[in-house]
Amino acid sequence: MRNLQLLEVKRVVDNASLNGCQHITVDTDTGTLYTAGPTSLCAVDFQSGEVVNTVCLTDEDFLPADGTGCVVGVQYLADQQGVCVAASNGNLLIWSVGTGQIECVGSVESGFTAMAWSPDLEVLVLATGDETLLMMTREFDPITEISQHPQDKGEAAFVTVGWGKKETQFHGSEGKAAAQEKARTYSSATSWDDQCPRISWRGDGQFFVVSSISPQTGGRQLHVWTRDCSHHSSSEPVDGLEQPLAWRTSGSLVACSQMRPNKHDVVFFEKNGLRHGEFTLPFPVNKVKVREVLWNMESTVLAVWCEEMCSDFLNQHPEQHLPVSYVQLWAVNNYHWYLKQSLQFPAAQRVLDVQWDPEHGYRMHIMCSGAQYLQYTWSWVTCHSLGKSEDDLATVTVIDGDKVLVTPMRQMVVPPPLSAYQLELPAPASQVTFGPTGLSNDIAVMLSDERLAVFHLQEAKDASDAGVKVGAAGGTGFSVQCRRHSLQGVYSIDYTSEIVTFPLHIHHLTWISPDCFLFCGLDTGNTHSILYRAQLATDKLTIRSSLHVENLVHRIAVSMETPSVAVQLCDGTVLQYLTDVDSLLPWNLESGQDLQLPHACSQMSVCLIGGEEVVLGLTDRYRFYVNDKEIASNCTSYAVHDEFLLLTTLSHTCRCISRHTKVRDLPSLSDGKAHPFDESIRRVERGSRIVTVVAEDTKLVLQMPRGNLEVIHPRALVLSAVRKYLDRLQYKDAFLAMRKHRINMNLMYDHDPKMFCDHIQVFVSQVEAVNHLNLFLTDLQEEDVTVTMYTAAYNRHPQPDSQVTSKVDTVCDHVREALTHLDRDKYLLTILTSYVRRSKPDLEAALTLVKSLREKRKEEVSVTAEETLKYLLFLVDVNELYDVALGSYDFDLVLMVAEKSQKDPKEYIPFLNKLRRMEDNYRRFAIDQHLRHFRKALKHIAGCGEDKFQECLTFVDEHKLYGDALKLFAPGTSQFKQLATLYGNYLCEKNRSDEAGVMYIKAEEWELALEAFTACNNWRQMFCLTVKLGYSSEKEAEIARQCARQLQSMKNFNDAAVVFERYAKDVEEAIVCLIEGALWEEAMRMMHQHRRTDFIETNLKTALLECHEQHLESLEEYRDNFVKYKKRLGVVREQREKQKLEILDGDVPCNNMDSDLFSDTSSATGVSFQSSQYSYNSQRSTVISRRTGHSSKSRKKGDKQRWSLKEGSQYEDCALIDALAKIITAVDNMKEEVNSLMKALVQFHYDAQALSLHQQLDSFLTLIDKSVPCIWLDESPQDAPLVLGPNMTSNAIAQAMQQNSSSNTREQKDPVLVAPPKRRKDVRWKLHIAHNVEDH
Repeated sequence: MRNLQLLEVKRVVDNASLNGCQHITVDTDTGTLYTAGPTSLCAVDFQSGEVVNTVCLTDEDFLPADGTGCVVGVQYLADQQGVCVAASNGNLLIWSVGTGQIECVGSVESGFTAMAWSPDLEVLVLATGDETLLMMTREFDPITEISQHPQDKGEAAFVTVGWGKKETQFHGSEGKAAAQEKARTYSSATSWDDQCPRISWRGDGQFFVVSSISPQTGGRQLHVWTRDCSHHSSSEPVDGLEQPLAWRTSGSLVACSQMRPNKHDVVFFEKNGLRHGEFTLPFPVNKVKVREVLWNMESTVLAVWCEEMCSDFLNQHPEQHLPVSYVQLWAVNNYHWYLKQSLQFPAAQRVLDVQWDPEHGYRMHIMCSGAQYLQYTWSWVTCHSLGKSEDDLATVTVIDGDKVLVTPMRQMVVPPPLSAYQLELPAPASQVTFGPTGLSNDIAVMLSDERLAVFHLQEAKDASDAGVKVGAAGGTGFSVQCRRHSLQGVYSIDYTSEIVTFPLHIHHLTWISPDCFLFCGLDTGNTHSILYRAQLATDKLTIRSSLHVENLVHRIAVSMETPSVAVQLCDGTVLQYLTDVDSLLPWNLESGQDLQLPHACSQMSVCLIGGEEVVLGLTDRYRFYVNDKEIASNCTSYAVHDEFLLLTTLSHTCRCISRHTKVRDLPSLSDGKAHPFDESIRRVERGSRIVTVVAEDTKLVLQMPRGNLEVIHPRALVLSAVRKYLDRLQYKDAFLAMRKHRINMNLMYDHDPKMFCDHIQVFVSQVEAVNHLNLFLTDLQEEDVTVTMYTAAYNRHPQPDSQVTSKVDTVCDHVREALTHLDRDKYLLTILTSYVRRSKPDLEAALTLVKSLREKRKEEVSVTAEETLKYLLFLVDVNELYDVALGSYDFDLVLMVAEKSQKDPKEYIPFLNKLRRMEDNYRRFAIDQHLRHFRKALKHIAGCGEDKFQECLTFVDEHKLYGDALKLFAPGTSQFKQLATLYGNYLCEKNRSDEAGVMYIKAEEWELALEAFTACNNWRQMFCLTVKLGYSSEKEAEIARQCARQLQSMKNFNDAAVVFERYAKDVEEAIVCLIEGALWEEAMRMMHQHRRTDFIETNLKTALLECHEQHLESLEEYRDNFVKYKKRLGVVREQREKQKLEILDGDVPCNNMDSDLFSDTSSATGVSFQSSQYSYNSQRSTVISRRTGHSSKSRKKGDKQRWSLKEGSQYEDCALIDALAKIITAVDNMKEEVNSLMKALVQFHYDAQALSLHQQLDSFLTLIDKSVPCIWLDESPQDAPLVLGPNMTSNAIAQAMQQNSSSNTREQKDPVLVAPPKRRKDVRWKLHIAHNVEDH
């Protein structure tokens, strides 16, 4: 659904040099046009219009001076920097354009009638006057010469398999007369045929076709030849076949023209000579003759060059005939041929030669009489309305000769070649433009005869117009489904000054205001464009002003959001046309610079992006620009939506870019990797292009390469529309869009929870339908879809879970409340759904609602109880619903559910009958026990009285409901005491004797309580119970001795001493216990309290000296191990560093995955590149934990088990650090003990011993402080730039790469390897008196 729009036109006029030109060829590298006249060759620079060189062919007798000879073909040869010329007298010439010399490279006596070079310019085929084909190499060496009329049928000739004779075959409605062979006669060539052969090559150069006069029939026939000049196939004789011939550049079709008695066709042949379709030219019979047909380089456009035929009088006097010429551009889509452009040249400017550019696919060179050369450059564009409101119908127009096919895409999508309706025009259309803001549905059509037809959209569907023909929109007995246009008028252009006129000299038609148009033309110098501003009058389009532009205008675009008009020149410069002052100024960017696009763009638009007015441009090479920034290099089409910028790419995707994005962020947005939940990208069919996007809607129309249309709804557009609906409280529109496009219904609430809850009545009244409300409720989830599923559209971040109530519960409750107030009976099913969809389904309330319906008559309710129950069973599992009904203790409800289920009545009816016969509390107990509602069952069995209490005890013990059972009975009752005793027994079994003792006390079981407290050594509770039980002092002392011995064995010397002293009345044992526990001060206190100071000499001093010796030995052992481990750690680190350097230098291969050099941040080479000097493979442990599910604590424990102090082991360095840490911790914990011991030693005059212990510990702690920085190195990652060079090895590069990215990927190591253990600096263990002794 695209049209050919004229981008640029260039014109060169030189009366002397270009007059009488017959053939042209182009040098695209230098922009030079070479022409061949009757007797001369000419070179013209069509950029400047100057004649570069001219040579005469008669000066050196290359052509006869009498004018009998002519040039039959020219071809520019880029590699030879020359022009190959074939003359009718048989001379083959090369004109060197650099030196201007002409060389004759060959000659044929019979002369030449046609010449054609292969597309690769390697092979030359010449048709001679002897009706032969001469094939030559690029060096003009003959390859072969063969007759133009082959005798055989060729390699692709059809083979008859001999399936019977024609006389014996069935001939259908033709009858038996068809079996008689009739000799068919073929007419000769047309009278205007020049009788000369035509040669055309296929695009790949493997075949060429020759059209020549057949000696047998006198008419034209096609012969297909291979590259080596072997005959491939011939066409069947065709009446009326004319001289034009063109093989499609990429394809298998050969185009010709055929004159029939009632029409004039362009026909196509396949490579095997068979016919393959045609289309009819829009001329009366015998009105025109076709001079040539030409395919463009991309095989998308077929040019047909026609000339008006002369009358009988002029046939007798041809010198008086000045025919009108036509050049028509045809394109095919969906098997329909469209006339896209029609150029009519008057007799004074009749066409002499037409050529497509060999490089630019849509550039055409035309040589006209009057020494005029024209160069047209077209581009494909989609003509659609540009309105951004809901009133715009997204109308798309397609030019087809004197018809414009119109389809309003908002209302209907009609695939080509059909359309909703078509506008009938008085002449072929050349350009279509749509109205400005407010009139975006109106259409203006520029006709090929330079008139302007304006169509206005009618308000009523049934309004008709004679110039509008209804197509797929209805008609012929069917109602018309859309509004149509009506012709407002056809206006001729009123020029106020002399202008340059030629076909399509008016281009870039733009409608900028209700009665004002802009268009371009050429100045008289043919080098610059003139921008005209014209205004509609009664029947004229009057030019009000004109502006001379500094270059040729390439595109004009008008903004529908602002009054801006952008004018792009052919060099990419963008100017801004100011409508109010009628002037052109440079387009300024926000940076203050003038805008110039990097390349000239064939498509251009103006819109707002990120609040900035920008120019969008798309080149023919798929480069898409926003201002001067390249956004995509593979863009095939684009469209501007009111919220998004939409692109299709060569990677077969459609991308939606928000127009709220800042312009500076667009390149990274386009090139960046898509988010996993990014809704802005979707796959489309290969080759899809955007036709239009409907404003204020979600519809995007795409056209496939074969021509059919597809409508998609990009998720980004859908979400944008849904957000707008929700913000406007248009809940019904939002719901229907979400339902149609499968948007998660949670968005209805998550978009704005507060607004939804505040307007729940609006939501319910708009959505209204029960099924729709049920669909909404059943789709509810707890997650916030704006931060999960649609995070790219909302860009929200997860909020901390601060909700007290469930989201689903909140919505269900609000909806149920609104429905209850609105119409409870109508929305009964939705109310049921709100109960069921709660986070904890309230099935009991739902069943109660169902039960209430059974009590009403059918006339009183809209939905019966049976229907309601059936719907409820659709939402809930029947077994679950049966259990809920049973839990309500309502047997009528249970039977109602059971009847709708698949349960066997033989199973549930006896069960229900059994329950009916039970006492009420016990029945409820049995039901709850059956449903495994044990706590509810306990309440009911507790109310059954003394008869069932034993069963209650068994039930409590079986289900471990001791705490719940105790709450059901009053303290002090026999039931309470039995339950407490049962609970105590259970706690004893679980080795919770302390808690069991408390339960026994509540049960007043004092002996059992004493046993429980004795088991857990709770001596305080024990002696409370001995008093409670009234034990004698002897028995209490015996119990005290046993308890104290147990406490003493548990190293609880202080409590053991108290028990010995107070309850066993054994002071000696108490003092000995304190001395054994090194509680020196408490021991001395008790000695003096009980006047037993004799223990000082007998026990205390000896224990002090022994303890002193033990501490010295421990410190010495710790010190020796500390020094040894520290020294070994240094050796291990030095060895590791040396080995790593060897690997990085490449001296040692690193291919052993069990090497001790591997650590938790191993790189691709397998080497540890951490800055630490030890290795810890936490990566492996991480892998193991993922496989086994072990926790981090278990993983670290497993790692430590692999640490070994054995020399040379894999994790020796880790084991050494761990051992050093344990020594530091142990020495730090000795501070309090040493302090207490030193004070006791000094008190009893053992000052020397105290001083030695003080010095030993002090020096050791000093050594530890100095050694810690050497053991635990600083491992904070340093951010250093990545520096690589030619001297880096592969391992060193891997190290640098790993260190550059390791800061974010480090595994968590064991804390003991990261930092030293904490040392308590605030503990005052040193003695001042010891310092004084040391000083003396």
